[in-house]
Amino acid sequence: MPVIALIVDDSPVARTIIRHHLSKLGCVVVGEAENASQGLRLFREKKPDIITLDLMMPEVDGINAISAFHIMRSEGPKAIIIIASVLPFEKTRDNFLREGAFDYIVKPFNRFSFERVRQRLIRTFPQLADNTFDA
Repeated sequence: MPVIALIVDDSPVARTIIRHHLSKLGCVVVGEAENASQGLRLFREKKPDIITLDLMMPEVDGINAISAFHIMRSEGPKAIIIIASVLPFEKTRDNFLREGAFDYIVKPFNRFSFERVRQRLIRTFPQLADNTFDA
C-alpha cells in the first residue's frame, strides 16, 4: 500500500525539493498547497499519511497550522506532520512536538536531513524500507 503525502509550503522551490525527496523515499505526493488553508482543504480531500508543513507562510503561523491539522486528524485521517522550516528548530522543537508534529527537516534541505527522517518514518511505514536517496 503506498504512503500518501501532502506538501504545504509557500515556496515553489521548496515544494519541488520536498516532492523529489518524498518520491525517492517511495511516497506518492497527491497534492501541494502554498498556504495552510489550501493544505487543510487538500488534507480533507486526499487523506494523506504524511504532511510536510512549512512554519513561515502567509495567513497562519506554525503552531496554529499544526493545531488545525491536529484537530482535523482527530476527526478523520491520522496523518503525521513533518515540519519543514528555516526556523532554528532546536529552540522551538518541544512546542511543535507537543502540538503533534512527528519530526522536522531544517531548510536549507539536504539529503542527510531527509535520510534522518526516513529512519523514523520506516518505523511507522515499513514499506518505505526498500527505498533510498541514492543518485
